[in-house]
Amino acid sequence: MKFTVLKSTLMEKLTPAMGTVSNKNTITSIEGVLIETLDDGNVRLSTYDMNKGVRAVFTPTEIEREGKFIINAQRFYQTVKVLPEEEITIDINDKLNCTISAGKASFSMFAMNSEEFPVLPELTTDQGFEIQGSVLKKMISKVSHSIAEQDIRPMLRGAFFSFNENHLEVVSCDSYTLSKCEIVCDIEYFNASHHKQSLIIPGHALSEMVKILKDDEKVGMYVTKKHAVVDSGDMIFFTRTIDAEFIDYNRIIPKDNDIFVKVDRDNLLTGLERANIIAEEKIQNSGKSYVKIEVENQFMTLTSSSVNGKVYDEMDCEHEGNDLEIGFNCRYLINSVKVAEGEKILLSMKSPTQAITIEPVEKDDEFNYFYMILPVRMSEK
Repeated sequence: MKFTVLKSTLMEKLTPAMGTVSNKNTITSIEGVLIETLDDGNVRLSTYDMNKGVRAVFTPTEIEREGKFIINAQRFYQTVKVLPEEEITIDINDKLNCTISAGKASFSMFAMNSEEFPVLPELTTDQGFEIQGSVLKKMISKVSHSIAEQDIRPMLRGAFFSFNENHLEVVSCDSYTLSKCEIVCDIEYFNASHHKQSLIIPGHALSEMVKILKDDEKVGMYVTKKHAVVDSGDMIFFTRTIDAEFIDYNRIIPKDNDIFVKVDRDNLLTGLERANIIAEEKIQNSGKSYVKIEVENQFMTLTSSSVNGKVYDEMDCEHEGNDLEIGFNCRYLINSVKVAEGEKILLSMKSPTQAITIEPVEKDDEFNYFYMILPVRMSEK
């Protein structure tokens, strides 16, 4: 196999594919990228770590010899990255010697036979739909902070997607925070009998999925028995879904909160970030501190203290209901307030031991978000 391609063209496809290369596997081929010439004059890259993968197609400037081989992905990426910004020639002979050259620079490495690459899962199905890439990116960004990194319940390590007609809802929960986002958007289904679909996509896969989404283009999203597939035309991302039933999140959302606070989102966010400087400091033998929120009259105060210092902040708010003191992990609050939208947000509370919720002040007909954060037990004064 021998072909020539512009460095910019190759890097555009290779960079997002690197996120699905395994570097902790005893199978050498999984650490590689499968490169193959196609009958239509294009070249295809494939990476697969046995859970998620990418297939990307690009057009070379010339194909001198056809072929299909595996190259170590990390070594290949690092080599291409440092080559001059011009055409790159990749030459692999029958003895599996690979030469990568550009200008007067060249690198040599070993390749592997394509037969050693793992068999990719079935990526075609009649169940699927088209959706704007910007919509998927937005929804993922609103809930990704609440996906559990480690939890014995597998469904909490992913985001729950529910599609029904032209309504998309995405939910995540890590036992301490819950994020829910819903939007009414243009969804074009491939099969009229499958308008209602749901699936759980692992959190580690979502961060790689967004790399192939383009704001101004629609993508096809397919749902197979065990995989979710996102097709952007010249790139396909696929991942194994989490085979579990998601939690009944509507049941755990508080319905009887009677303390309501409307506050400027930017003021609250900057106040929390200031408080977090102290809250994230380690306290001897007790982990991290917390931020205490006190609502009284039409003022909200944020305080936090550690062995090294204290912070106090005060801001105006619109307050209905009883006065309240409540403590939170400051980072959890920051993550939710940061991705909320609107000049002002609505905080709903009940007591120091019950969850706080964050919503828009005015509900929208097309897009809404909802965040819930559990409080922490504050130490006695």
